[in-house]
Amino acid sequence: METKGFGHWLDTTREEQKGLWKVLFFVLLAGLVGVNLFLRPHHAEYGYDTIPGFWAAFGLLVSVLMVLVMKKIVQPLIERPEDRDDDDS
Repeated sequence: METKGFGHWLDTTREEQKGLWKVLFFVLLAGLVGVNLFLRPHHAEYGYDTIPGFWAAFGLLVSVLMVLVMKKIVQPLIERPEDRDDDDS
């Protein structure tokens, strides 16, 4: 008898319960920001370190901006027609 393993279980569970995994992920992220309210840096290196959840918000903002820049500016510069052959000879 062949065992399917953890990867198979995770793949089938992910497809069956997409909403549950999404909710668990966001609850985990919100929980980590919530923990930041109680666990504060002893000596803040930067002034922003004292604001709870600043680095989470900063990371979200920078990642969204990176996606927008890549999609709107970089992609038009590097894209080429699909019917173009890979061989230029």
